[in-house]
Amino acid sequence: MLDRVLASIKAELQEVQNILAKTYQIRAGHLGRFARLIPGSFHDFIRPALVLLSARIFAPPNSQAVALAAVIQFIYLAARIHRNVRECPVPGDPKDGYQFPVLVGDYFYSRFFTCLCDHGMVKYLNPLSRIICEISEGSILRVQNGDGLQNADLLKQIVFKETATLFGGGCRLAGDLAGASEREQKALDRLGTSFGMAVGLSEYAQETNGYLKEALVALTGLPPGESRDTLEQLIRLFQKQNAGLAVQVG
Repeated sequence: MLDRVLASIKAELQEVQNILAKTYQIRAGHLGRFARLIPGSFHDFIRPALVLLSARIFAPPNSQAVALAAVIQFIYLAARIHRNVRECPVPGDPKDGYQFPVLVGDYFYSRFFTCLCDHGMVKYLNPLSRIICEISEGSILRVQNGDGLQNADLLKQIVFKETATLFGGGCRLAGDLAGASEREQKALDRLGTSFGMAVGLSEYAQETNGYLKEALVALTGLPPGESRDTLEQLIRLFQKQNAGLAVQVG
């Protein structure tokens, strides 16, 4: 079902994966030897897909949109690997320790900057750096409060910082790249942030329908067309299959 929904951007998603795959092999070996790279297919495509679809609402696909989608995924990978670092690692697989995963996470952060430079998008360094700061603040809150599971408001704050800001920022920057107006960029930000809240809260088995409805409302502020329709289908599919969708905790 997901393949059918995302058929219109299949080629661009593959281009994103090609950019990522080229960075996985370094002189020391494949990065999968040193850290657990990705939790599953949903997180492998959802952020790049939102970036690509947001851009396609306003302009035909191009190499910069693909690169921006890869940049957002680099940031996600870096943050997720850092999130999984064990404070007190146990003997065994080095991928579950802290030294290698920290280094791999830092490597992905450096790759996002390189990707921006290579594709003439250094102007996005400032907003993306601010998003990374938000993610880090969310991680500190989560560790400090034991995931914040007992406090609904705190949990939402953590999810907003760790997950939703990257979703929203990715959609907004994609719109800016493709020539969206300020009003349309704000609608994209609301769309991505709301959907990101739903994705993040689903990892904690929390209610998500309210945020998915907000995402659908934000969608109405965007120009109609195939890409907007695809975004709606993606949101409704997540809404329908939320309980069974393979959204694995990163």
